[in-house]
Amino acid sequence: MQFTTTFSIPESIQKIEPSSHVLSIGSCFAENMGKRMENLPLNTINQPFGTLFHPNAILKALQTDKLSPIELVNQQGIWLHPDYHSSLCASDPSDLMELIQQRQQKVKKSLGQSQFLLITWGTAYYYWDKKLKRPIANCHKQAANSFEKRLSTLDEIILPYQEFIQKINKKNSNLRIILTVSPVRHTKDGIPENAVSKAILRLAAETLKNKFPYVDYFPAYEIMLDELRDYRFYASDMIHPNDTAEEYIWQKFMGCYFSKDLVNIEKKWKAAYQTLQHQFHPAKKALYLQSLEQCKAEFSSTTLGYDTSKMQQAIEARILSIS
Repeated sequence: MQFTTTFSIPESIQKIEPSSHVLSIGSCFAENMGKRMENLPLNTINQPFGTLFHPNAILKALQTDKLSPIELVNQQGIWLHPDYHSSLCASDPSDLMELIQQRQQKVKKSLGQSQFLLITWGTAYYYWDKKLKRPIANCHKQAANSFEKRLSTLDEIILPYQEFIQKINKKNSNLRIILTVSPVRHTKDGIPENAVSKAILRLAAETLKNKFPYVDYFPAYEIMLDELRDYRFYASDMIHPNDTAEEYIWQKFMGCYFSKDLVNIEKKWKAAYQTLQHQFHPAKKALYLQSLEQCKAEFSSTTLGYDTSKMQQAIEARILSIS
């Protein structure tokens, strides 16, 4: 018997290899996938500007526009920027400007050398700042009457992305762009409103995928809504996917984009991380340390053929923590 509606996802013609460079940016799904890729030998940049939800807010971050210090927001002595997440903050405005500029340069370099750019859109709603007279990514808990909530049209998303995609392809023809729509529902917008928002995002992604051969759409949204439509796959807030759902979607992503070598590495590294997290009995400390040393030696082998420095550092840190 079958208790869920499944569907096939075509494998990508371009695979993520152990040495690939990947930039992941956008909403919570991008962060989750990015964290998992950070635990592999991949060269990964994950959420350099923090969580961003609207497609054009993400695009603005990717284009590394020149900053204006007069737009900074002060919240109880902490400086923030309306185009970025609150995780980018500083007690001094010049320090914040420098931090953002460093991230911008890092992203610019990554776009020039990465093989994959994973972008996750969360919502088509955005806030218009009445003072700045432009859209912003984060209100930073300022007075609600300072903003106007708006819903983007298809063209407002598609047209700037078309321009960006064409421009970036001229600079880096090896870059494959993976678009996804976040499976997280924005219930604060309202359930019907969220459905409209997701529909706009989905149509925009489909349009771009059909227009450019180096743009993909990964159906994380559809997996959650159709294959995992039961609430047992949601966290306690009934909005976010739980660990089981995240792992299921991750396995689907790997099947679509990972090379066979990277799939095997992921299995091996996952087992190693489980060993590192093992809570040993005090009487078996020596035995556990011995197993860690054996694991370290295994990942220090020069015959593996890929960079194991991340795993070696993780093992060494675990050994030091209990020695």
